[in-house]
Amino acid sequence: MRKYCKAYPLSEMRQFSGWSEKSTTDDAELSDDSIGYLWDDFTVVKSPILDTGVIFDTITPEWQDFCQSVLKFAIPEDLKFAYEAAEAPKGVTA
Repeated sequence: MRKYCKAYPLSEMRQFSGWSEKSTTDDAELSDDSIGYLWDDFTVVKSPILDTGVIFDTITPEWQDFCQSVLKFAIPEDLKFAYEAAEAPKGVTA
């Protein structure tokens, strides 16, 4: 389940050498100024609310490294507890 996303101009994400966009369901062309939402699972969508309009979903170690090193994508410290709590076995607290 996705919990966190961050908005980036597509111009920044398009710098990735392996970038290739999926066609979206609407006819609106995505410009460099268009915003893409990078989720914690490293997929990129047009809208964080509708969870539709996947723009990019080729998740590779290179893409993850690009997101973390170039885009500086990281889950904020104040939200990490939500991930740790969800991953902990039931009955075990951190």
